[in-house]
Amino acid sequence: MRASVRRTLNVFLFFLAVALAGPVPLGAGEVPLRVGTDAAYPPYVLRGPSGLAGFDVDLVEALAARLGRELVWIDRPFTNLIDALVEGEIDLIASGMSATEERARRVAFTEAYEISRSTFVVPAGWPPLCSPDDLKGRRVAVIAGTVQEVYVTTLEGLDVLSRPTTDDCFDALLSGEADATLVDRPVAVSMAGREPFVGKIALALDWEIAGSAKALALRRDDRELLEALNGALADLKAEGVLIRLRDKWMAFRL
Repeated sequence: MRASVRRTLNVFLFFLAVALAGPVPLGAGEVPLRVGTDAAYPPYVLRGPSGLAGFDVDLVEALAARLGRELVWIDRPFTNLIDALVEGEIDLIASGMSATEERARRVAFTEAYEISRSTFVVPAGWPPLCSPDDLKGRRVAVIAGTVQEVYVTTLEGLDVLSRPTTDDCFDALLSGEADATLVDRPVAVSMAGREPFVGKIALALDWEIAGSAKALALRRDDRELLEALNGALADLKAEGVLIRLRDKWMAFRL
């Protein structure tokens, strides 16, 4: 057999073997994992001097290292993340997302990695709040698409102002456009320690909202990735990594 014919045959057999082998297995590290996030929700995700940072960023990077996967972060508005996932534009959502029953009809969620209360934030100097009823007749700004938005719409007597970002909600407090905002407590603590909000806002009332456990979201048919992520997440919990990340990013005392 001539050498050129042998080379052609060997190339053909190689690609035939690759085709028969099926998809690249998890851990091979050849297919980047596209992670969608809204990088304006500190301390879960924020933009730092060297790029994205935050609790979710550190967590997903630790998980990817366990799976041997490269990451590509894609920043887009929170309200567009689930659509982008379902349509195949991203493979994973890591954006402080709560694993609600309504969302679970469209996406799959990993095991929860963090649970936090929500907090009503008001301008500094406001009288104490005993319950959400104390805000009747007031304007409450919430981030569109969040469990906080869903919750406040169930309360009577509130004027709900849906805003696209965290900054928009807190800016509304400073400008007087809103009388309060409702966000996850770690976010409230983080924003209260940042300019221009230092000394101008107060954490008035913590409140429990059902279905607020944080989890990573992925497509419902991506079962292999789900199992791999849950396994790696269990390892990180057992090794104390999640506790260290909370100590690093979650300042619960203020």
